[in-house]
Amino acid sequence: MNEVEFELSNTVMEIKMNVWTAHARKEIVLSAGAIGTPQLLMVSGVGPADHLRHHGIPVVADVPGVGQNLHDHPSIFGMTWTVRPGSSYRLSSLANPLYLKDYIFNGEGPLTSPFSLEGNAWSRAEEGDPNWPDLQYLFISGSPSMDYGLIINDLIGFRRDFFNTYYKSLFGKDTFSIGPMLTRPKSRGNVRLQSRNPHDPPLINPNFLSHPDDVRTFVRGIKFVLAVGNTSALREGFDATFHDMTLPGCEHHVYGSDDYWSCFVRHMAQTTYHPVGTCKMAPETDPGSVVDYRLRVRAVSGLRVVDGSIMPTIVAGNTNAPIIMIGEKAADMIKEDWATS
Repeated sequence: MNEVEFELSNTVMEIKMNVWTAHARKEIVLSAGAIGTPQLLMVSGVGPADHLRHHGIPVVADVPGVGQNLHDHPSIFGMTWTVRPGSSYRLSSLANPLYLKDYIFNGEGPLTSPFSLEGNAWSRAEEGDPNWPDLQYLFISGSPSMDYGLIINDLIGFRRDFFNTYYKSLFGKDTFSIGPMLTRPKSRGNVRLQSRNPHDPPLINPNFLSHPDDVRTFVRGIKFVLAVGNTSALREGFDATFHDMTLPGCEHHVYGSDDYWSCFVRHMAQTTYHPVGTCKMAPETDPGSVVDYRLRVRAVSGLRVVDGSIMPTIVAGNTNAPIIMIGEKAADMIKEDWATS
């Protein structure tokens, strides 16, 4: 069999670093995710030729689709309700030594409950196939304010001044959140190189909400979330009250109008860490195609991509299980191609 040689660092000759050369007698399987995989391909000379030449990278294969078609599930995590004390989680309640003792010695108490995302739901789509949902809802027994801004604020990425203005009145209160998430976003972004140095992080442009339909779908999701939060089961059973403070930056809109909620969306939407699509699987006739139906990189022999970057369109739900399935199917195809069992 022909030997395939793959040198990831052959384009960084001016950078002082250790150069390791890996050899494979059959093929290379690249599984660095929707961000890392296109970066590794491009610094190795596989990608849009003009972009590679701009960074002084020798072009091994001109594959324009590498790094394109980036999409994700944008979500809104900040829609919060207060509830009566003892109904939800607070930092002070989770840190209660009695709860810790009860968990360690008896396996009981509040710490036995999986904190974070307790529920998921999907609503029927209003356009196209109603059974192909365009919105998912994340029910969380807490809010960005539950830890007084110690950790969650930075994980979500709120500016500190915004967080203190919008959430400070919720400190110390029991809360829950319902976050709408777009399952079929129409907006597309890209991953590009910052430089030819593989140690430099790539430039990620998610391009969220660039398609106006995504904003409209989010507004519909917000209205559904508000209706759920206003049900008698939550209002009467838990004293649920929506945190209806006007969002900083949206004061010039009438509160509760579609324009207000559109402004809310543009301030609050963010990643759910489900990036896919940057090494799109598609027919050869598709100019954005990067891999074929057996996940082999076009115009390159002995190289296959196996991760979420190959999804041409994101799934209408969390990406973990589908990406595991991609790995399992790829393993079967590799064994078939090399006649192994």
